[in-house]
Amino acid sequence: MLIVKIGGAVITDKSVGAVNQAKFDELERVAKTLAENLEDELILVHGVGSFGHPHVLKYELNEKKNVDGVVATHLSCVSLNVMFCGYLHKFGLRPVPLHPLTAFRMEGGRLRFDSELIGSLAEEGLIPVIHGDMVYDVAERTFKVLSGDKIAVELAKVLKPKALGFATDVEGVIVGGKVVRELSREEFDALEGGKADVTGGMAGKVRCILDAGVEARIFHAKDLDRFLKGEEVGTLVRG
Repeated sequence: MLIVKIGGAVITDKSVGAVNQAKFDELERVAKTLAENLEDELILVHGVGSFGHPHVLKYELNEKKNVDGVVATHLSCVSLNVMFCGYLHKFGLRPVPLHPLTAFRMEGGRLRFDSELIGSLAEEGLIPVIHGDMVYDVAERTFKVLSGDKIAVELAKVLKPKALGFATDVEGVIVGGKVVRELSREEFDALEGGKADVTGGMAGKVRCILDAGVEARIFHAKDLDRFLKGEEVGTLVRG
């Protein structure tokens, strides 16, 4: 089994001011690449980019509980998910959309989901397609933003895939203008302590992987076919 997370920047336009802007060519290219190279069971996670982030900001969902904002954000994320699944199906794959707002929950600081169901769907030849979304915290009785990165690493912790990959819009973890081929917790902490240029979203992605204690590759989406074939691409993060 493989778990692959497709970054929101790969399949949507995340530039300032963009809202609900899909990259249709990339959605098609990713779907075609998967159809032509996939030989394993697959669980697919994708970011939501401009289908999620602008709505979270608009409704201040990181600062306060706003049920109307939760619904608007969720429906936007779902629309991208359904669109992506449509492209996958077009190329002969069997996607099954799963929406975290209704299939996941936070409880005591932990993400809860039916891992047996998700794994079984993949074993049956279906592709569970899960996306960044809002999620309900049953302990705090509020809604929280749930990233695709978090979903992917939590699935990997439980389901123990053959490989976990993050397809992004960069070549990997870049330090000093060069791609780091392998990165451990100690090495990452040293980089951050030295204020190296592992910043923003990439730093958060690496930290998410390390905190989960899983091993993952971060690579450019153009190398998705190579990752599916088991080749060493991008940066190997060893949690």
